[in-house]
Amino acid sequence: MNQIKLQENKSYSLAEVVELVQTTLDAVKDKSDNSELQYTTTDVYWVIHDMLRYINRNVQGEFSLRRKEKGTYRVAYTTEESGQQKAKNKLNSEVKQTADYLENLTGRRPPWG
Repeated sequence: MNQIKLQENKSYSLAEVVELVQTTLDAVKDKSDNSELQYTTTDVYWVIHDMLRYINRNVQGEFSLRRKEKGTYRVAYTTEESGQQKAKNKLNSEVKQTADYLENLTGRRPPWG
């Protein structure tokens, strides 16, 4: 079995942690050929989701699973800046939608929309 050496009082980068996790998973995979344990699609989704949630507590930005179509997901990374831009765009869209509604209702467009 592959050995994983962790040095006390050392901080590891995310890339190093990923490499250690890959080594661990490769070792589990090598020994799991005889296992009859089965996982549902939901189980697999939540294992990946929870791993990303743990990672997100320690990194800037956010990793998430984005559903592309039924049964197909993509790991997406969103930085804080792109999250703020997305929120700003959503707010502007809601303001425009409200202004459109008021214009249709009253016949006048509000000055802020």
